[in-house]
Amino acid sequence: MSTTQRGLAFLALLVPAAALSGFAVVMARKIVKRGPKDYRRGELTDDGRRIRIDLDDYTKAPGDFGVFDPASGSYTRVGEVTLIDEDQKCVERRIEPSESGPKRLGPLVDWTPDVFFVPSAVSRRYEEVNVPTSYGTAPAWLFEGETPDVWVIHIHGSWTDRAIMFRDVHAFRPLGFTSLVPSFRSDPEVSPPQAESSHLGQTEWRDVESAVAYAVAHGARRVILSGWSMGGTMALLTAERSAFRGQIAGIVLVGPVTSWRKTITAGAARAGVPAIGAGLVMGLLQSPLFAKMLGLEEPINFDALEWVDVPRRVTVPTLVLHSNADQEVPWEISEAFQRANPRTVTLIRLPEANHSQEWNAAPRAFTDELTSWVSKMMVTDQS
Repeated sequence: MSTTQRGLAFLALLVPAAALSGFAVVMARKIVKRGPKDYRRGELTDDGRRIRIDLDDYTKAPGDFGVFDPASGSYTRVGEVTLIDEDQKCVERRIEPSESGPKRLGPLVDWTPDVFFVPSAVSRRYEEVNVPTSYGTAPAWLFEGETPDVWVIHIHGSWTDRAIMFRDVHAFRPLGFTSLVPSFRSDPEVSPPQAESSHLGQTEWRDVESAVAYAVAHGARRVILSGWSMGGTMALLTAERSAFRGQIAGIVLVGPVTSWRKTITAGAARAGVPAIGAGLVMGLLQSPLFAKMLGLEEPINFDALEWVDVPRRVTVPTLVLHSNADQEVPWEISEAFQRANPRTVTLIRLPEANHSQEWNAAPRAFTDELTSWVSKMMVTDQS
């Protein structure tokens, strides 16, 4: 082989390796850093009863959703899809209720699965409280229930905020439990400000523990942890490590991350990147030097965040509600999680929905499955 041929062969290996390394850095940063708002073009239709918004997999999904207008600071709830225009790349949806629409909208809006927007839309029996933490205070909403000795801690995922859990509070309302919706150290509203990077639940679970401690101090005898997406990671860690393990009666998980390795690998595959690229991402996040560069307090320990490849790790009765259409955290991961924990984990497949939007697609089915399982679990727990 000539020198030129050897050089070309080396470059053929070097270029893909450099591309993979660049992908790994970008993906690692995207996983742990809050990204910019993903605004879409939106406007009112002429009759003022519908909105027209950019077409994508989220805006055309069935169910009820919310539209936030940053110009006016107002929210609008939308429901039924009335038109999909593939040529114009837009979708029209009915405003719910029809007379509640704004006078003006856009030109840029934020699409959100939150349909309640304010705590009073879920229940008027609520108050703002501050949960003491190791660093200061974390604001929380406390919804009073008819059963003051059973509390639900509603745990939101990464780069969302606690308002996203109003759907979960709404689903639990028929049970009459007290609900606490806390914020966490990566949320901008905690005081003093804390982490600017997500630790994938590895450190954030301690704030769930603070919420559990608050609940117990205020009369909770039994606690249910309800975590969505990364909130599932936090719930599972809390159930294992909490000083109040004896009070944790059950766990409810929605589209949960039960294996960060498999979730990151699935994300790389979705981006058309081979598994080695996902390995590079995790290698970077496990590196003390790179973790520090990303603003992490400590490297990510993927073994500690793995419940799929560790049989029978879950000891608390657990319900998983998940859609098989979830592309961010594939359904297959929850199937494997249930197989690894057959005695403690119940897995329910819900109608087609995007990630953490199972309630939006089928609120009645979501609530019925949740309340039925929790009611049976609580009876068993008492016997």
